[in-house]
Amino acid sequence: YMSHHNLDAITVHQARQPFDVPGLDDFEWAQETDTASFIFSVGAGVRGRDLLVRMLPTTLCVRCHGRILLDGPLGGTIAPEESEWELVDGSLHLTLRKAQQCEWRIPIRQTTATTTPGTAPAATGASAPSRPASSATAPPPQPRRLPALDRSAGGSSVLRDAYRAWDRFDEAGALAAVENEGKSEDSIGVTLRAGGGTAALQCTDYVKDTEEVELDEELGRKRSSLQATLNARLAQAAELKAQGNRLLSDGQPRAALERYLEGEGALCALEHARVLCSAHMVGTTDALLTDLRANAAQAALKLGDWDAAIETATAVLEAVPTHAKALYRRASAHASRDGDGDASRARADLRALLKVQPSNGAASRLLDSLPADSPGGIMV
Repeated sequence: YMSHHNLDAITVHQARQPFDVPGLDDFEWAQETDTASFIFSVGAGVRGRDLLVRMLPTTLCVRCHGRILLDGPLGGTIAPEESEWELVDGSLHLTLRKAQQCEWRIPIRQTTATTTPGTAPAATGASAPSRPASSATAPPPQPRRLPALDRSAGGSSVLRDAYRAWDRFDEAGALAAVENEGKSEDSIGVTLRAGGGTAALQCTDYVKDTEEVELDEELGRKRSSLQATLNARLAQAAELKAQGNRLLSDGQPRAALERYLEGEGALCALEHARVLCSAHMVGTTDALLTDLRANAAQAALKLGDWDAAIETATAVLEAVPTHAKALYRRASAHASRDGDGDASRARADLRALLKVQPSNGAASRLLDSLPADSPGGIMV
């Protein structure tokens, strides 16, 4: 069996190095046979939900708080579904899976000028030799492809033997030999990892067979694909939240509520993957989900949909019992609905809120406007 990739380029390796991108002073990139990696700063205070990363087969666009940081055609074609990004200490790390195993001459051609407020666009690097003016625009550089080797019977016997040896190569067996180097049957260890509501036991330093190595490789590939899906869902939910906020500010609460609930649905679909997520990603997801539900309660209040406001605010309070906005919005919905027991529930929420924020004037005024309970529990 032979891979469909271009085997003539299997030795591509480029260490991390800087590349001049207008508007980004610290852009660096590296590449291997089947991946290209981009790294640049986005700011110490930036969170994952502040970023919108759009990966297409031939282009890449990165926005932060709506401002374009990176936008243009890539140095080659990628497989977006197998590419991923991660935010680490204020730097964005992108790992792009190449659609073909070939060398990229450049990482990206920035087509949108980006500037940091109050600064001039970054220089594009060292000056190049002058060229005659031309009305035609030079085509973008294409990935360098080495000529394919002839594997037919008429080709070099040395190459034929090399390809046949590659066909017979036991990849899983070789990986198992590397994995098991220096280990013995008695050198088994166990580690426990816990946090964020999850716990896992992991066996370490034990001898693996080829079947286990193959399973590890498959899980590694699926984990990369899952991480890309998770990042895409987070970016989608953050964008839906931003859209809902704009609609709510523009006096369109129904459309805003739809956006918030759509964002909630995108995140709830990831619930089954929590055990595989890092504590940071779980925290980011929970914070965004809380914001979407709290904002949905406000939109429902604007619509006069008291039941929906109570339901979404309750979902927030189940996760964060002292969430001030959710307490006030649920109390407001109960007070407005004015059904059997609503006033009592509104008072309970407002009193809980005033324990957290004793100086909350809006909560005090709403509490004073509610009918008081008599000693026997009957409203007077």
